[in-house]
Amino acid sequence: MEVTPDVSEQDIDDLRVEPLFFSVTWHAKTHQCKDLNIAPIKTACLLKSKQKNVLLHLSCDMMKATYLTELLAKLQENGICNLFLVSGEGFHPTNSDFVNTTEMIKFIRAKTGQYFCIGIAGFPGCSDEKLRLIKEKVDAGANFILTQAFFDVDAFKNLKDRCEKMGVHVPLIPGVFSFETPKQLDGFINMCKVKVSEDLLNAVSDNEKMNRPCTDIIKQLIKQLNTTCNITHYHFFTINKLNDVQKLIEGINT
Repeated sequence: MEVTPDVSEQDIDDLRVEPLFFSVTWHAKTHQCKDLNIAPIKTACLLKSKQKNVLLHLSCDMMKATYLTELLAKLQENGICNLFLVSGEGFHPTNSDFVNTTEMIKFIRAKTGQYFCIGIAGFPGCSDEKLRLIKEKVDAGANFILTQAFFDVDAFKNLKDRCEKMGVHVPLIPGVFSFETPKQLDGFINMCKVKVSEDLLNAVSDNEKMNRPCTDIIKQLIKQLNTTCNITHYHFFTINKLNDVQKLIEGINT
């Protein structure tokens, strides 16, 4: 389950399902990497103190080598060993010691060896150039890929096939955004710049007209991924609505 640093501790404690990991988002332009007492790190350490498995996001944006070195040491001290590396929204190389995530992967490997399990982003429907960059990151030491949320099984299958043909054989974990209303879907599309098909928009409209929950669409997506791609693990973009995602998971398992 992906959460933002302001997730409620009570919501975490109230969960009836136990995620394999909580991924904690990173907001460089908000905290500006000013010190190690920033919200993402505090949230990651809080989760770890509760015996939760943590995947901390890091971005190249505003990242200096000295800061990253101190951060890696702090994470090791707290037993946090999973990272998810992205460029960062609005990233420009002039404000960072790292021109891209490949450089940051190489830096982390040089500093800490194989201590960290490193994830990178994947995008169903991405260009061949972006796919080559994914391979470059895997060759540099990335261990797995988390995809952006998608709503078309064929788009994921296509990405999986293209990765395999290019020699990228690390785990590919699909990103899922569960929405209950068309407004929630619109908000996610605008925030994450995700493209959706007319078929999905029509299905959402039909569900709304028939007074059926939109989560049925996501349940069907997961069932299709289970059967056609043999997928058993999912990364849920919760936007801190943990209880809503919990209900979805419980509904699939009943």
